[in-house]
Amino acid sequence: MESKDRLESYGFVFDEKGPFGGSQLLPEKDPLKYVHILKKHKKYRSDEQATNFLKRLASEGCGYVALVNTIFLHFYGHEEEFQKAFGYSMLDPEGKPNFNELAVDFYCTTDNHNKFLMFDYIDPNEDMPYEDGYGTTKESSKYRFEHYMKKHGIRARLNPIRLKPRDIEMRLEKGPIIVSVRPMTLYDINGKAVQKTKNGHTMSVVGITESGLVRVSSWGKEFFVKTGTYERYEYYQQVVFRDKWTTEE
Repeated sequence: MESKDRLESYGFVFDEKGPFGGSQLLPEKDPLKYVHILKKHKKYRSDEQATNFLKRLASEGCGYVALVNTIFLHFYGHEEEFQKAFGYSMLDPEGKPNFNELAVDFYCTTDNHNKFLMFDYIDPNEDMPYEDGYGTTKESSKYRFEHYMKKHGIRARLNPIRLKPRDIEMRLEKGPIIVSVRPMTLYDINGKAVQKTKNGHTMSVVGITESGLVRVSSWGKEFFVKTGTYERYEYYQQVVFRDKWTTEE
């Protein structure tokens, strides 16, 4: 992706006036709005069940939404192709990215799906020990994203990468990047800790500051990550879309 195109697409997906990327918290606030998607995937039994299902998305959906952001980056300027691929409008009534419908669809399609040998296996016990859901791992994120893309006729890969802060801008030219850390501490632009949890968290990488903070999107807002400060893990994955858009002269 060329620099000018990347700046435009990132400005569209990560709007500094809001929203700054998608948020897994939003579908739960109006669950009945997404009943048509749950019904399509045979996930709907009652309004109460729909609410509980989207509560689980809110609690464990950070990895799904980070990947949804990458899809919007890829389809920027190609609204018709997005509609044909996924069956949803790329824009909401206000002209903003329609993150929520795609996030719910992605979650319904792939949650608890894993690869077993050459087969797609749904693990009925994946969330059992975890009241709020198990979330995603490096391996399950890769499988579920690539599985979802393949179902919609899109050739894409989610690859692990080694990344130093000074290389972030250069690597973003090659495709969107997500980062996962645990335990999670997020910072503001001044380096002050503003969010903490002992659990893991996955976010979209947006850029790097002059002071070396990694600029990220989480819950539809801007935060920052300090590399090298996470005890359990800190890893990066990059989406590579194999299909390139052609520009008509």
